[in-house]
Amino acid sequence: MNTQKLTRTVSALALALLGVQAGHSITLTQVGSKIDISTSFNPTIREASGLGLAKSQTTLWSITDDNCTVFQMKLDGSSSGRYPSQPSQCPNSVSDTDFEGITYAPPPPGITDDHYVYIANENDDSIVPFNYQTLQFEPEVALADMIGYDNLACNGGSTVAWEFANSDPNSGLEGITWDPVNHVFVVVKEKSPGLILRISADLTRIVGCRVLGFSLDYSDISYDPTRQQFWILSDESQAVYLYDWPSGQTVFTYNLGFSNGEGVAYNPSNHRLYIVTDKGPNADSYLYTYNVQ
Repeated sequence: MNTQKLTRTVSALALALLGVQAGHSITLTQVGSKIDISTSFNPTIREASGLGLAKSQTTLWSITDDNCTVFQMKLDGSSSGRYPSQPSQCPNSVSDTDFEGITYAPPPPGITDDHYVYIANENDDSIVPFNYQTLQFEPEVALADMIGYDNLACNGGSTVAWEFANSDPNSGLEGITWDPVNHVFVVVKEKSPGLILRISADLTRIVGCRVLGFSLDYSDISYDPTRQQFWILSDESQAVYLYDWPSGQTVFTYNLGFSNGEGVAYNPSNHRLYIVTDKGPNADSYLYTYNVQ
């Protein structure tokens, strides 16, 4: 094991221990049974690959990784609409789609129409703005085209560019959320290594990067305004973590007991955490709800 890998392993163990010690005051309790969200929509939608809270905090956004359909559901998992209303084809502005995460955020600079969600596209390691009122996909913005990609160093690793270039191409962007306090997007790279990055609101600059080492992979991320921390979901570790950016530490870990968790969203209005699963194109997706105290 080289020095860099040894440092990451030791850091991961230290953070895990800190998380157990600091997380005793937080509890997660499942609310009801899992809900089949695929059958809530007609036609059926499978492969729910991301989850995000809507601006109103009364519905949830999700996407699939096999087409360019964005769908919205009520907090109980029932349908609140598809965007567009029929199966869609991906636009020319998105060259190669594998949508993996979604978040509501303010409109792009200079635009007053406040009907935007932003999608993490793993295949191009890019962010795609989508106007759900006009049903228009804006041109995607690749991480590689952002200021800082080539020279910004990740704490615990090398530059952003080096970390992406030296990992499996199928271990790219997996989740995205909006941090309204610091006015930045926060995204996670799946693994090999896992990364958490902060990106400017105008999608022009990477302003922060850290190597993550507390889980086997990182499937999605959601900002928690109550605690000003981030819920990070792991499919392979079958767990959800509460991550603190200033300290770079996990402060809470909850073992889910199921795999295929691909989307997470926290709702401060009702103190609920929502998780969706993706078990592949031939399996239904499910919504799990937890009360957070």
